Amino acid sequence: MDDIYTDIYEKLSTLQWLMKRRQMFSQAESGPFADPTRGQGRVLAMLKIQPEITTKDLSYLLGIRQQSLNELLNKLEKSGYVERRPSEKDRRVMVVHLTERGKKVQQPASDYQEILGCLSQEELQQFGDHLDRIIAAFQAQQDACGEEAVMEDWMEKARERMGEEPFEQLLSMRERAFGPFRRGKRPADVPGAERFSPDYDGPVPDRRGPGRPGGRERR
Repeated sequence: MDDIYTDIYEKLSTLQWLMKRRQMFSQAESGPFADPTRGQGRVLAMLKIQPEITTKDLSYLLGIRQQSLNELLNKLEKSGYVERRPSEKDRRVMVVHLTERGKKVQQPASDYQEILGCLSQEELQQFGDHLDRIIAAFQAQQDACGEEAVMEDWMEKARERMGEEPFEQLLSMRERAFGPFRRGKRPADVPGAERFSPDYDGPVPDRRGPGRPGGRERR
């Protein structure tokens, strides 16, 4: 019986790696904005919804540390797509502004149907339900401590700052990457989690490699 748990877990790990690999190759072939779900492309996609946003809010929504966010913003700012300026209300708060050049960047629509089209609508619904349960099981193992109250407080204030509709759009983008925002620790607070963030800019695996890096050959 234990074998089936191991088999399913390995399949999920392989799927995660394949999705990550596909994202990295897409970025390598089409530029940093090709994928609106990771890296600079994801930051730009969020700014198109909310053209002015504090670095703190953006860090929370992306689920990455401030230092990693600054690295992404440095690249975007250097290319003239964004600007960072102190808030007029509080000079200690830095606000990210989408420039005119940034607004003109065209990002491709998602092509998820190309991959997930192998399943019928009924199968997709069932698969989504199963994934929800697996995600919930992972989150249930995390000790949230007082994190949930902190997140709820931030969400309430961020919603007021941004407006209902833009905030919900941004939150939806964030939850597609990490699951429900209200439960468990935010990804940046989980050791090693940043490596699996959509905004991780790690090395691109060798396309010629015979198998999954670090994985064992499946029999």
